[in-house]
Amino acid sequence: MAEPEVSVPAFMRNYHEVLRNDLGKVLPPLLEAGNVAEFAAQWRAYRAAIGVHAAMEDGIDGAGRGSAAMLDHYFDGAADAQLFREEHEREHDAQAAVTASLDKGLDALRRSFAAYQIMAEDHLRHEEDVWVPLVVKLPQPKAPKFAEWCLSAGVAHGGFDHSVAHGVKSLAAFGSTKHTPAVATRVFVHSLKSVCSPEQWARYLPIARGAAPASVWATVVAEVPSLEAP
Repeated sequence: MAEPEVSVPAFMRNYHEVLRNDLGKVLPPLLEAGNVAEFAAQWRAYRAAIGVHAAMEDGIDGAGRGSAAMLDHYFDGAADAQLFREEHEREHDAQAAVTASLDKGLDALRRSFAAYQIMAEDHLRHEEDVWVPLVVKLPQPKAPKFAEWCLSAGVAHGGFDHSVAHGVKSLAAFGSTKHTPAVATRVFVHSLKSVCSPEQWARYLPIARGAAPASVWATVVAEVPSLEAP
């Protein structure tokens, strides 16, 4: 049976699903249970992951210029990179407010996270409303473009190993809005490989494999055997 086609942009789009899982399925139950210590640990993991993702969107000096600039370049400013960079700055301030609330009591933490959750989810929807239609029209081949503009920025930011592991663990546990855990994991990992060099994939493959339950990974590799190919 032929392997499923790879959607190159899915490694960015599916990370929105990872962030939604954190915001809606991982962090709120911990606050409801009053487990501040575990919330703090999961919040740190979320901030590290979203930091890499934001770098892939905004770019890093001396590395990739990011997905927003890429879409502005190909579509005459239609992605409005500056607007979204400003949204990221406000979101980072709201993240900092949550972090500052960790030692101010459960009520303060719940309030700051509730405010941040609304802002973050609105921001994800705004990006998708503006950028996804442009990504669909991005000229082929898309993989080298995403590698140059986005992946290079995420790697340069630092913490990309964590980003991969966090993403796979989330999708393998919760799936995405449209897909089961196995399918969501397969789409993300397959698309990530498509933008990696062979050397990069040799690094990220064992990280992805190790972050997924064995049963999910077996399903992924059964559908896309080339993921494990040398």
